[in-house]
Amino acid sequence: MGQPVNQSKHHVTAHKDKISFFQKAAYSLGSLVNQFQAAAIGSLVIVLNLGLGMNPALVGLLGAIPRLIDAFSDPLIGYASDNTRTRWGRRKPWIFFGALSSGVLFALLFQLHKGHVESFYFWYFLIIQCFFVVSFACYSIPWIALGYEMTPDYHERTRLQGFSNFFAQIAWLVAPWFFKIMNNKTMFVDIVQGARSISIMVGVFIVVGGILPAIFNKDFLLTYPGSKERRGI
Repeated sequence: MGQPVNQSKHHVTAHKDKISFFQKAAYSLGSLVNQFQAAAIGSLVIVLNLGLGMNPALVGLLGAIPRLIDAFSDPLIGYASDNTRTRWGRRKPWIFFGALSSGVLFALLFQLHKGHVESFYFWYFLIIQCFFVVSFACYSIPWIALGYEMTPDYHERTRLQGFSNFFAQIAWLVAPWFFKIMNNKTMFVDIVQGARSISIMVGVFIVVGGILPAIFNKDFLLTYPGSKERRGI
């Protein structure tokens, strides 16, 4: 008596569950923004020590304190995003606000000039960075959630995340060049001026690239309590 052959069937994503290339590209640009802010701030923060003479221990403290704020703010922002109800969906208003505010704050973060005492640099950078990490969480957390809600198909979500992750790696290829660029004497007087200029460019990119998912990606209301059908906004 022959044994039944176990043949796995190739999964075919339903047409209504597919994400278009344009939708993937818009979402993936948001992925580049999400990674670029982390890569950029890590490359530019060296200006506090090499350009402004701040104690390296204080620079390290500036990197640690915002993480404590993240621990409290991230769950609250996630909860608020989950329970937001607007005509534009629950994720997109947060993404738009987060991209706009964090881009402005990132540019302000490095608008420093020589001639101040060390405590001024410390408190200036700390206060603005604390506002920045909260505002960027308003972008990144709803943006991540949106990626899992753009389709109910597991395989299509995997393709979207793979597409997105590919673009995200560009940030880590570009950001390491920032020090060489801002230390270029033919372009800037010193690295302090270079950091100011680069931070403005990064801030503009965060704003422009960050709001595109809010404008072009569909916010599918898949998990609203009591919803009987799926609809996209």
